[in-house]
Amino acid sequence: MTNVNTGELLNFQDYSPEHNERSARIDVEAVHTNPYNSTLSTPNYNFEEPKSPADEQPAPTTNHNFWTIEYYQKYFDVQTDEVMERIISSVLPQKVSRNYFDERIKGKPDLYGPIWISVTLIFTIAVSGNISNYLQNANKAVHWRYDFHLVSYAATAIFCYVWLVPLALWAALKWTVRPDGQDEIETQVSNSPTMMSLFCLYGYSLSIYIPVAILWTIQVSWLQWLFVLMAALVSGAVLIFWLMPALKKSQYSLILIGSILAFHFLLATGFMLYFFHVPSSDVSVTSAPVVSTLKPT
Repeated sequence: MTNVNTGELLNFQDYSPEHNERSARIDVEAVHTNPYNSTLSTPNYNFEEPKSPADEQPAPTTNHNFWTIEYYQKYFDVQTDEVMERIISSVLPQKVSRNYFDERIKGKPDLYGPIWISVTLIFTIAVSGNISNYLQNANKAVHWRYDFHLVSYAATAIFCYVWLVPLALWAALKWTVRPDGQDEIETQVSNSPTMMSLFCLYGYSLSIYIPVAILWTIQVSWLQWLFVLMAALVSGAVLIFWLMPALKKSQYSLILIGSILAFHFLLATGFMLYFFHVPSSDVSVTSAPVVSTLKPT
């Protein structure tokens, strides 16, 4: 038997890479190439529960560009009950709460009701205007024809009024609001109506003209003017009633109130005079006598 030196066995041995180059290289490569060691070597790992298919769906984005159709979808998301309630509030504001404009219309304006009210008023004025013209010429030896141009005339007047007048009022309120100390920004945000809310409010304010346009076919001049005053005062007063908190903050509140009533009166007067006016029958047409002269032969 050979003698074994126990001292060499008990001493620590230093194995360098040159001593066992192959095993060292294999171990190093195994550590770097093993896909499971990369996750287990990091002590800070979190366990994630599997997500359901509903959780993996991305959240819908609500910010859309001004010129896209998706931007205007929210202004047509309205129920029939809300449209009827807003029509009633445009004629009888005492049927709803005092803060109805701030809570319902200003917070959620819609364009569905104003567009349909404007289109209905256009065809109502065109049809009633032709009926009025037919009644005026019923006892005359005139071949009556339907005037289709009344539709385009009424559409131009109504859509220009519904879009341009609220835009001018919004600009006037934006630049004429008086500063109110430290709460200036909060006051403007809470009291100043938005552009879309003004479009909505003016569109619903025209709903009273639909029954009035039918009543304008009555061929009585003083009764037609009475309907003009009634429609202008009711619709104008409702606008002032809802916009009074914002109008009080303006430097020219009296001018704005007078302008709202004046534009409504001009609109009603223009409708009546152009489409339903009864011509005066007191004007007598006199013909000049015909004198014949004979030349001497």
